[in-house]
Amino acid sequence: MDSLQLKRTTLSLIASRIPEDQIQSLRMAFTKMDKNGDGSLTFEELKQGMTEIQDIHLTESELLDAMSVIDSNQNGLIDYTEFIAACLQSYNYLQESHLRSAFAYFD
Repeated sequence: MDSLQLKRTTLSLIASRIPEDQIQSLRMAFTKMDKNGDGSLTFEELKQGMTEIQDIHLTESELLDAMSVIDSNQNGLIDYTEFIAACLQSYNYLQESHLRSAFAYFD
């Protein structure tokens, strides 16, 4: 497992263990972007969702790059856990207790 895969896997594990009440706003954002309600975001849903967020102006190329990083299982879709994992760093959810939990899981 390379370092990028380890990081993605660790963030996904942490995301899956964060209590829902701590990430409610992220769930609402994901649900709003998931137009067809299938539990995953296509590139088009992500692109549309990003246009609705003020102060975020990404090119299609930048969105494609982001999608390839966020899509940890490389199935062409972003599922809820991948979405939460991608948002973790910007929302400062990488608390020591979550990192210790992830480390203990891999140890």
